[in-house]
Amino acid sequence: SPFSLLSRKSDTARDQGEMMITARSHVSVTLGRSFSHPPSAPSSLEWDDVPTALPSSPHLSGTGRLARCAHKNHGKGRSDYRFIENVWPQPRIFLQNDTDVFPFDPNLVKVVTAFSCDIMTSSLAGFSKRMSLVLSHSGPTKAQPLELHVIVDDDKCPSTPQMGMVESYSLSVNKTHIVLQSMQVWGIVRGLESLSQLAFPSPIGLTMRVSHIEDAPRFPHRGLLLDTSRHFFSVRTIKAVIDLLAQNKFNVFHWHLTDNESFPFKPKAYPEMVKGAFDERHVYSQEEIKSIIAFARLRGIRVIPEIDTPGHTRSWGVGIPAITARCFDKLGKEDNDRAILDPTNPLTYDVVSALFKEIFTLFPDRFAHLGGDETSFWITQCWENNKNVTDYMKLWGMNTTSQLQQHYIDRLLNHLTARDMPRKQFIVWQELLDMGMKMDQAIGHVWTGNTKKEQMGNMAKIVKGGHFAILSSCWYLDHISWNIDVKEYYDCDPQDLENVSEMERGRVLGGEAAMWGEMVDESNALPRIFPRASAVAEKLWSEEKYTKSVNGDKVWPRLYEWSCRMAERGFPVQPGNGPGYCPFEYQPALPDLNY
Repeated sequence: SPFSLLSRKSDTARDQGEMMITARSHVSVTLGRSFSHPPSAPSSLEWDDVPTALPSSPHLSGTGRLARCAHKNHGKGRSDYRFIENVWPQPRIFLQNDTDVFPFDPNLVKVVTAFSCDIMTSSLAGFSKRMSLVLSHSGPTKAQPLELHVIVDDDKCPSTPQMGMVESYSLSVNKTHIVLQSMQVWGIVRGLESLSQLAFPSPIGLTMRVSHIEDAPRFPHRGLLLDTSRHFFSVRTIKAVIDLLAQNKFNVFHWHLTDNESFPFKPKAYPEMVKGAFDERHVYSQEEIKSIIAFARLRGIRVIPEIDTPGHTRSWGVGIPAITARCFDKLGKEDNDRAILDPTNPLTYDVVSALFKEIFTLFPDRFAHLGGDETSFWITQCWENNKNVTDYMKLWGMNTTSQLQQHYIDRLLNHLTARDMPRKQFIVWQELLDMGMKMDQAIGHVWTGNTKKEQMGNMAKIVKGGHFAILSSCWYLDHISWNIDVKEYYDCDPQDLENVSEMERGRVLGGEAAMWGEMVDESNALPRIFPRASAVAEKLWSEEKYTKSVNGDKVWPRLYEWSCRMAERGFPVQPGNGPGYCPFEYQPALPDLNY
């Protein structure tokens, strides 16, 4: 079963003890230069030379030190604070020496490693680029050369990130050595992001503090849903979203690719389906999709496609009208809102089978989202009021449209689990499971519930039914108010379930923030998503003790700092709190106004 992959030990169950390191040849490189691996590099690092952990010291203290913000107070009684060494999300263990500060220059960092992998090479390049940007804002620094020792226990370079990948890492920083260690390269990716957040400007230039971090994610599935069917997003913007996901230590990009409004994809088997796109310019080619997946891989981000059926399929019928059911009101007048598939037409299953085979081949992740939500919007008019459909139901001995929907699902799954089909683990919106649809081993994605009690009740229902679950209900980023509802995001916990066993609670895989596309496009998507999604990232990564009953006064300074850091890196994120400013603001690209 594809679901057996979830039985592998992951970060949430792995012993966090010290890792055994074997002697091996090492390679030295310098950040900012080409990263090469000579065939026979001499050994440049012995185990005894590497400080794997900082010695116990009264000067090492837990995370939580505030420093004055770079700007002055404005107004009586106002205090502006921000973290100067904020690591987002909150690490499991974060110790720092309050007095031992040293200048840091990324151009003087030499990487020492035995590991060769393009994922690490890309992460080191990203680290160097971000540090050079901060250095340019900090001014000259009198730093000494410093070695960054990267130790990866598993020397395999993975082809793709998958469920169960190891993202835990340890990071030790002192004046002469930085040691970053992980079981797999994915932990190196996360650790380099944390390391980039430890550098801060000071009167002596770019600076770091003696530090030690032990970190691992709480949940294995931490994602963002982006809807690119209601508004089209360019490849460049999608990659920007993915890069920010990696900076926030998410690991899933849930791509809601098609819906009623558009079908922005051209299947090879049925190319006429692309007629459902807005126009020929608003279409993702297969090469563009591959480039997005490759880009995400280098950042440890899984790309999970969603092709929603049987509802939300009006755009499918633009290219192939016969596969969407005709719809009628109660008086028999035809309605053009044909947004649900016709389960009586054999062509429907031919198209669905060919489409999913193409999608499953194109997207290497072992998970795929089949949708299945909101079919009730169209079942009455398009199935119950459609004589062709009701005649089909009588022929097959069906008395209800629920039986017909189960019939559709059974036929769909027969196609999707055929021998010539790439094997996938299926995620579905919760309605299919709530209605009693038989989908063994399907993962339930919970999105409904107007209150926390209802949302957690829906989660409990899924896990008590023997299914794994993902939560999105309380993290809908398209639901906005006048401020950032960070406290509400922290108050929502995927495992805060009543009347469930520990085994059932363990079926919670994590959650996803959701950015539906009705009211966002390239002009406002990134600031609408971040830093609001950053709170969700911390809720899903950090230990429960750090994110339960969060006091806004403690969150705001850290979120303020993190928002400013993302803006300094060139991303248009919205302010993390109320009035204020960042030392280095985001600079939008505006047209030439000199006329």
